[in-house]
Amino acid sequence: MKTFYRFVAIFVLIPLAGCAVAAVGAAAGATYAWVNGELKSTLNAPLPEVVTASKAALTDLELVGIETRTDKLKGKITARMADGTRVVIQLKAIDFKVTEIRIRVGKIGDKAVSEQIYRHIERQLGGRT
Repeated sequence: MKTFYRFVAIFVLIPLAGCAVAAVGAAAGATYAWVNGELKSTLNAPLPEVVTASKAALTDLELVGIETRTDKLKGKITARMADGTRVVIQLKAIDFKVTEIRIRVGKIGDKAVSEQIYRHIERQLGGRT
């Protein structure tokens, strides 16, 4: 009987793990979701301002090889950490004053580093989220 309860507990709690991660992000003051190894959020700033803030944040964090490809609707910023880990920031204009941001660190995602980058971007924008 104990084995049955363990089995049920595992299959009930595992699907809820993603919700717990999203709730942690909201509790920390930032509103974001962690989905499939990627931090996803919206920022109350136009896409060009988010591009500038993202590049400044990556420079402050001393990432190298920063490359930017953007237009007024979408953008992609790539860089490398000191150990060679690739960082990709994808941006999408939701409207004239709101931008969706997605941050992936490495192939499978690094939540802690993604959060640090996100906080640095927020700081560059003056705390607008």
